[in-house]
Amino acid sequence: MRTLVDHLDGIQSRLDALARIHHVPGAVLAVSQGDVVLDFATGVINRNTGVETTTEALFQIGSNTKLMTTTLVMQLVDSGEIELDAPVRRYVPSFKLATAGAAEQITIRHLLTHTSGIQGDYFEGFGRGDDAVERYVDSLGKIDLIHRPGQMWSYCNSGFVLAGYVVERLTGLSFAQALRHRICEPLGLRHTTVLVEEMLASRCAVGHMVGPDDVPVVPPVVVMEAAHVPAGSRTVATAAELVRFARVQLSAGTTPDGTNVVTAASARAMEETQIAKPPGSDTHASQGLGWRITDCDGGRVIGHGGGTIGQLSFLEAAPERDLVVVLLTNATTGGRLWEDLGRWLFEELADIRLPKVPQPAEPLLELPLEAYAGVYERLGVRLDVVVEGRELTMRTGFSGPLAQLQDGGEPPRLHLRPVNRESFFTVIAGEDVLVSFLEFRRGRPGYVFVGGRAARRSRSRPRPAP
Repeated sequence: MRTLVDHLDGIQSRLDALARIHHVPGAVLAVSQGDVVLDFATGVINRNTGVETTTEALFQIGSNTKLMTTTLVMQLVDSGEIELDAPVRRYVPSFKLATAGAAEQITIRHLLTHTSGIQGDYFEGFGRGDDAVERYVDSLGKIDLIHRPGQMWSYCNSGFVLAGYVVERLTGLSFAQALRHRICEPLGLRHTTVLVEEMLASRCAVGHMVGPDDVPVVPPVVVMEAAHVPAGSRTVATAAELVRFARVQLSAGTTPDGTNVVTAASARAMEETQIAKPPGSDTHASQGLGWRITDCDGGRVIGHGGGTIGQLSFLEAAPERDLVVVLLTNATTGGRLWEDLGRWLFEELADIRLPKVPQPAEPLLELPLEAYAGVYERLGVRLDVVVEGRELTMRTGFSGPLAQLQDGGEPPRLHLRPVNRESFFTVIAGEDVLVSFLEFRRGRPGYVFVGGRAARRSRSRPRPAP
């Protein structure tokens, strides 16, 4: 195991080469080990303008923002203003859902662990004002549950917007103000912001979708709605600033100058397993408060990820090795860059091997495939699972605001190959993925789980294959 400084030249050359291979126009990487922090940049922030990427460039960090929202909530836990197992209704009396009785059961802990059951990808917009988050929460009365509170883990952006609104109500600040005054200023994060008017003063990356012949293309819309900022719709940062934020977690909630951002007890609680994730979300992973926890070959890794319109971000830390790695990319193919670069960095610097997606069983498992076939739905998404020959296939359809966030074109037919009775292997956009079936009753699954989200079996019939 070599040191970070030993790899200085090798890191830059690998970043440059892998970004080209995976058609990522621009990326920034920051690596921190002990007292050493190094950052690197490659490519351009926008193919239309050709502006060079530098280490000071701002990229959208997406759902890594959820770690900051969790930190804001835990500050209020530390001050005695919030109890994790108290119902959300205690802090937001007007909170309602379409499912009768559900709002009374959902706690703050449910929100921070993606276990509330609220339909997670509700992306309606409510303008640009400071009341956008409040108006979003007021509209949840028309949204139902995808599962019972606490029943399972299913990624939930809606729950984190609601958690951010709890912060707004208890602090009297907008989310942007709370982020600035309670996190950015104590940590010295001068560039991190959710405000577009502040982004304009900096070198700010835009996202890119995959165009013809894998050429990256800037989409018509590059910024998501203001109402979703606590979940990560608009936050930008440099890679080095996101590393600085993560190092507070590794330092028991304390900044280098001794400022307590959260108590040591809260920092520990954020890394404690709250619920195991279903197969197919993250291999060997569980959910803490905000943080994802992964048991790897060689040690424990905590982290998160983020995705916005054409931008993907990655934050992973090995607390026992005192290592933090952040990669910010401006392309939907950024996951392939992380797979190659992140895996190499953790093996070289920490002797940790990040888990890989399990491969299909050989020989092919004989399963009652008709039991899996059916329509599975969640808000804005319909999954048609059908038997074709001796295999399962799945097609995805999008509707509403979620459809506008897709790359466009006809979604491909996915071929599902069994790993075991519950999990099937497939490839989505060039990346290995698990699709898992959950909650079996009388031999038939009640849910399919893919992309970190659960979709419930409906009574509709699958669409005929074209």
